[in-house]
Amino acid sequence: MSDEGRFLVFVVEYYRNKKQLSGRDVVALFDRHNIWELAEKSYFLWHIESPENFVREIDDAIENKAV
Repeated sequence: MSDEGRFLVFVVEYYRNKKQLSGRDVVALFDRHNIWELAEKSYFLWHIESPENFVREIDDAIENKAV
């Protein structure tokens, strides 16, 4: 698995624990709001900063694209 792939697993697990969601719920949420693309574009920044920053950015993206 690539470094980016391992990091995406970390993002899902961290977000899941932070929001007390199941892994399945996080994947559905990320699919619905296209967070995968955001994570891919943001990888180089997200992997060097605090995880709290990517949680905030994910939450902002979800709020701005509310379904």
